[in-house]
Amino acid sequence: MGKSNISERIKSNLSNTIDTILNHQYLDALEKNAITKEKLEIFVCEQFHIITNDRRNFAFMISKAATDLAGKLFIDCLDAELNALGNLTFMADELAIDKRKIENYEPLAGCQAYTNYLTRLAVYGSDAEILTTLLIDLPVWGANCRKMSFILKNKYGFSEKSCKFLDKFACPLPEKFVNKSKELIDIAILEHETSLHTAARLILDYELCFWDTIYKYSIIN
Repeated sequence: MGKSNISERIKSNLSNTIDTILNHQYLDALEKNAITKEKLEIFVCEQFHIITNDRRNFAFMISKAATDLAGKLFIDCLDAELNALGNLTFMADELAIDKRKIENYEPLAGCQAYTNYLTRLAVYGSDAEILTTLLIDLPVWGANCRKMSFILKNKYGFSEKSCKFLDKFACPLPEKFVNKSKELIDIAILEHETSLHTAARLILDYELCFWDTIYKYSIIN
């Protein structure tokens, strides 16, 4: 398998974790209406704190990007986070969560592990490591957003507007972003394949940690 298929190779090696995330019991619980609408506040509040931190992560990545291309890719990521934060307000409105409640919410360590690891990559990681984690994790996150949006619309009465946050993440990554990211990853692969794999493995583990934690706290009566 050639170096250009590094993402596919890593994805294959981490397929068990990916499958666990895609078939998570949180989504099953939503499908069965085992999670109350009130408990959905946890998802919204956790995402607010994650995205707020990720804005800073991508801003820092832009400032230290090794190439103009990497910088432009991180600018795209920052723009996506800014849009996501705006779209999240529609979901908050659906649940009658005001800004003060979101800002005063005490985030859960297990849910915030993902964004905190991204901070570590922003400070100490390479552009290739960061882009590898995004290419591996974002499609998985997007698939779960797609499932969650469908369930919320059909089982919880959410509107199209209130699911805009989920639906935007459910869209495939832009082809140009994927191809340009792979160009940078290919340059680094000969010397850093192990570190790229490690970064992808950890980001997926932290993604799983998010779903495990939110499930645990959402089914508490």
